[in-house]
Amino acid sequence: MGPRVQILGATRLARVVASYVTERRGARIVGIDPGDEHEGNPWFAPVRGLARDNGAVLGRAPADIVLDCDPDARPTVGDAPMLRVLAPAGAASPDLNRALLTGGDWAMVFTSADGAGAWGTRPLDPAEVTALDADALLDLATTRAVEALDDGWEAMVAGAPVDPLPRPLVRGRFRAGESYLVWEQPAERLVARIRACAGPYGGARTHVGEAAVFLLDARLVASETPPGFDPGVIVRAEDALEIATGRGVVRVERLRPGWRPARPAVVYAREVGIGPGYQFS
Repeated sequence: MGPRVQILGATRLARVVASYVTERRGARIVGIDPGDEHEGNPWFAPVRGLARDNGAVLGRAPADIVLDCDPDARPTVGDAPMLRVLAPAGAASPDLNRALLTGGDWAMVFTSADGAGAWGTRPLDPAEVTALDADALLDLATTRAVEALDDGWEAMVAGAPVDPLPRPLVRGRFRAGESYLVWEQPAERLVARIRACAGPYGGARTHVGEAAVFLLDARLVASETPPGFDPGVIVRAEDALEIATGRGVVRVERLRPGWRPARPAVVYAREVGIGPGYQFS
């Protein structure tokens, strides 16, 4: 029988790590602790199912190894080895969503509980998912985190010292207010913001009248704004919505109206009777 492992966190990373330690390291998952996450959150049910499938406690259980799995660096210290984001020097937040907004030298690290050093580090380049969205970046980060865990597993189990990190982990988190779109900004900036918000925060926010609408994907279709179109105005509404910005045009194929299910942007436009010439607020 392999070591007993307790996993902390209700994240995609926690689910992948659970498979890694059972299949690659012959360990037994004894507990999966989602912390204070509410049962109504969409990521709670998969974690509960993962605990059930592994015969594990949903919470804490006596274990030989505890792994803290969180896709950002909040908090930066814990009571167990951690899988965390190493943000570039000077970054305002370690949240992965910000990586799509800022770029830079990001990494995934397998660190000691105090965050002072790492047994394993893998670079994380947001440019690898330029054409995709925040969910794709989370998938990439999960892969890199498990690679860092694999690099450092034997050293951690053996009690080997960590290698000092080149820069400290930082605290902070992507703020909900960062999801608001300012259509006067250049199209490149809006594409990055929409993509960055498309993952766990549910889309970049704009309004149709008083109704909040969350845009879920975007790509650049023109670097110049067509004459006669103000920022936020729909230029075309055929198979997707093409929207003018302060400089350029973005294409949006999916959105989520309020808390209703996501749908094609043009389907929603037909539902509410908007089209070319309509201006998002």
